[in-house]
Amino acid sequence: MDFARKAKWTFFVVTTLFSLVQPLSTNHASINDTAIEMIHVGLILDAQSWVGKIVDSCISMAISDFYSRNCHYQTKLVVHTRDSGGDPLLLLSQALVLLENFKLDAIIVAENSAGVKILAELGSRVKIPIISLFAAGLSLSSFEYPHLIQIGEDESSRAKAIAAIVEAFSWRSAILIYEDNDSARPILSSVTGFRLDQHVALLTSSTDEEIVEQLMKLMSLQMTVYVVHMSPILASRLFLNAKQLGMMTQGYAWITTDMITNFMNSMDPSVFESMQGVVGFKPHIPASKELRRFAIRWRSKNLNENKNLEEMEMNVYGIWSYDMVWAVATAAERVMTRHPHILHQETRLNMNFTTIRSSESGLVFMDEILQSRFKGISGGFQLTNGRLIPKEIEIVNVFKGDRIIGYWNPENGIASIMKEENHTETNSTSSSKLEGVIWPGGTMNIPKGWSLRGKRLRIGVPVTNQFRELISVVHDPQTNDIIVTGFCVDVFKEAVQSLDYEVHYDFIPFEDANGRMAGSYDDLILQVYHKNYDAVVGDVTIISRRFAYVDFTLPFTDLGIGVVVPKINNDIWVFLKPLCGDLWITVAAFFIFTGVVIWFIERPINEEFQGSPSEQIGMIFWYSFSTLVFSHEKPLSNLSKFVVIIWMFVVLIITSSYTATLASMLTVKQIQLSSRDNDVWVSSDISNFTFETRRRRTNHSPEEYADALRRGSKNGGVSSIIDEIPNLKVFLAKYPSDYTMIKSKAITGGFGFVFPKRSPLVQDISSAIMRLREEKRLEMMENKWFNSESSFTTLDPESNPNRLNIHSFGGLFLVTGISSISALG
Repeated sequence: MDFARKAKWTFFVVTTLFSLVQPLSTNHASINDTAIEMIHVGLILDAQSWVGKIVDSCISMAISDFYSRNCHYQTKLVVHTRDSGGDPLLLLSQALVLLENFKLDAIIVAENSAGVKILAELGSRVKIPIISLFAAGLSLSSFEYPHLIQIGEDESSRAKAIAAIVEAFSWRSAILIYEDNDSARPILSSVTGFRLDQHVALLTSSTDEEIVEQLMKLMSLQMTVYVVHMSPILASRLFLNAKQLGMMTQGYAWITTDMITNFMNSMDPSVFESMQGVVGFKPHIPASKELRRFAIRWRSKNLNENKNLEEMEMNVYGIWSYDMVWAVATAAERVMTRHPHILHQETRLNMNFTTIRSSESGLVFMDEILQSRFKGISGGFQLTNGRLIPKEIEIVNVFKGDRIIGYWNPENGIASIMKEENHTETNSTSSSKLEGVIWPGGTMNIPKGWSLRGKRLRIGVPVTNQFRELISVVHDPQTNDIIVTGFCVDVFKEAVQSLDYEVHYDFIPFEDANGRMAGSYDDLILQVYHKNYDAVVGDVTIISRRFAYVDFTLPFTDLGIGVVVPKINNDIWVFLKPLCGDLWITVAAFFIFTGVVIWFIERPINEEFQGSPSEQIGMIFWYSFSTLVFSHEKPLSNLSKFVVIIWMFVVLIITSSYTATLASMLTVKQIQLSSRDNDVWVSSDISNFTFETRRRRTNHSPEEYADALRRGSKNGGVSSIIDEIPNLKVFLAKYPSDYTMIKSKAITGGFGFVFPKRSPLVQDISSAIMRLREEKRLEMMENKWFNSESSFTTLDPESNPNRLNIHSFGGLFLVTGISSISALG
């Protein structure tokens, strides 16, 4: 009974206390509910897109996670989701509907379309933050749109990263393939650091036939490096068609921006298979336990709720949207704490076609969001100038999955994956810092960046037949074949054969119906400019004005021009000019002195030095001057022999110097005579020539040159020929004994091969020419075709060689004088 009584009493007490506590708890909850301020946020996305589905689920999880951790907060985000269907106009319409029905404090846009700019304008009107989960392609500035927050890479960062890859693999240029809309088009103006040979714009509405047509045009070009910047849907169709055309094979290089790479894992398997070998960029999200746990929860939650997400992978947009919701929710709480009165104020704006409600807290709310600093699942969250830009970009290679091969950031450029935590190394664009790339076709050989793809080059050749040793075109009447030979042709063939790839070509004579040259050399070069020829091989002079239309290889001949004149001389006293007067007198005096010394020594013992005084004087002169031709009598005394040996050495030096100086004077004299009041033939390719001439004539054949020089200017000919050195070498090879050549200033660039502007063959052929020169093979080909042993000096025709004076041989005279006096003593 006592136990029963105690139980009843206990039940009564508990019931009474519960009845007292319950109203208190209910009242507390009621107070808390009424104290929570609802922050209305609009979310506009394409509900059927990958981004829309992922962002919607991540934002939902972010709100749930945030308020489960911060249940004491006085504010709570209420997200109002609207579907834009990917239509920019519907995007604006949905934003206006939200603003009309709710007092919005912010709008989140999960689309990369032209509508973002319209919403940025709208945000400036209604004074609320517009948060774009995509960096708008138009690079909208925070100064112009202070209420716009953008997340992701801007066009400048994309372009710099692409330029780093192009430079790292030493590609000369690339071709940009982009989607023709406001989101992708601005990359054109941002590309710096490398040359775009061409850019191709595709529309979202482009058919497969139109895509194939554009790709086939690209195949006809020589460049094989492509940069793709477009939406994932359009990119999927592009790569499927590229693979069918054989453009995903060895030799090609494809680079994709984050617009594509961010969705690589969510693409259809057939599309992913067609992209094997692609190199792409995407923002780097540091690995962390928080990120891993979130990804597991996201997959587990959404696989049950949304079967369409089954084949999708979490991407950077979902991660960024998750962190952005935390930043917005935190900012809302700070506004409530610091400025509670402002959240309840609102204004109504008439937008002509509707009346919308706006919160007065927009500016304060925006400022609090911009000051957000925390560590989220994406890493350190911080906005700079209204943007959340990834601090680092991953460089990935698609091959049976996407694997990271390196990193890029604006401060350090390309960095190795081994330096993930410490990018303090020096700026570098070297591909050696990247992991081995597997390119299209499954090869690790770096694509050259261009390819002829079996194309046969149409090479134009001049049909002058004047200097056949340089270039000669002959038509075989029996076989109707065209035979092209000459030094220029041999050099080109040797250069092509030394390349590490095959180049197929056909020589096409530049001739008219009569078999004559169909114009000047400038006309021939313009044929390359107008794409009638792929190159020109022949005796084409490298001149600066021609670079406006074509590119030249390095010269394969001597630079500059030369002057050819007959070997003649009109001055009968020119033989006296090599020695100055004092030197002539000194030499004569030493001849006599040496003869007298020998006479004194030999007279007592040598019968040849005896006889009458006149005979002895004759012997002195005869003996001394006979040393010039080394036909003197043999002396008997050893002292005489010593004096003669010293004197003969002096005579040898003097005569050699005299001969060399006289030859130089004679040659310069010929040039001076030829360039003064005489006719000169000048090659048509030579411009700005410095010699004075009364008239100039175009170039002719070697035989005509010889005939004109033989007749001279007084008989209707010319006194000298001015032409390219290779032409004159051919001429002198035929007439080596009658004419001589002096090299003049290098006012022309020699002969080079002609190619279209920016042709990749220019550098390779130039390198081959340098190898031929270094290996002496170019010299061997010159000897084969020119076969000239004629003299070739480098004297300036406007100057005279210095005459020899006594100071030039003072030491010799001193030695012979001392030796002679010593012998007498």
